[in-house]
Parts: sequence; structure tokens; C-alpha cells
Amino acid sequence: MFAMEPAVVGVSALAQAGLAAQQGAGVAAGAPTLVGVMPMGEDADSAAFTAALAAVGAAYVSTAAEHAAARGVQSDAQSVAAGIAVVSEAMRAAALAL
Repeated sequence: MFAMEPAVVGVSALAQAGLAAQQGAGVAAGAPTLVGVMPMGEDADSAAFTAALAAVGAAYVSTAAEHAAARGVQSDAQSVAAGIAVVSEAMRAAALAL
């Protein structure tokens, strides 16, 4: 038998959910600034540099949003694992009581 404390896993799941929400809100708040880059001048170099900065900003926003989503999935998986552990232990105890 292994030792798994559902309450501790539940607290970890809540922490992950909180971090996912916080990170998601931060990414959403910063996205317009990271993607909405203004050119420094009206020449071709400024336009190219602006496009490059906007692309880097978009890549960051995409990656950070994916990371926040992964934290949410981790939280969900932990919640399910804690629930399964509680139910399986209850079933085991019921089977032993027979």
C-alpha cells in the first residue's frame, strides 16, 4: 500500500488552480502591451523591427497562456486523484468489513 494524503493533494490542487488563474490574468493584462508594438519611425527598418517585436510578444503570450493552461490541467488531475483515493479507500474498508 502507498501513502497518499488526499487533503494534502487537495491543497496542492488549490494552489495550482490559484497559480493558473493568476498567471492567466497576468498574461491577459500584458498581452496588449507585448503585441501592440508601435514603430519608432516610418522607415522600413522600423517596420521590420516592430514586426519582429510583435512576433516575439505573441510567442511569449502564447507560451505563457499554454503554461497557465497546463497548471489548470495539473490542478484538475490532482483533484481527481485525491477523489479517487478517497473513494477507493472507502471501497477497501467496506470490502474488509464484509
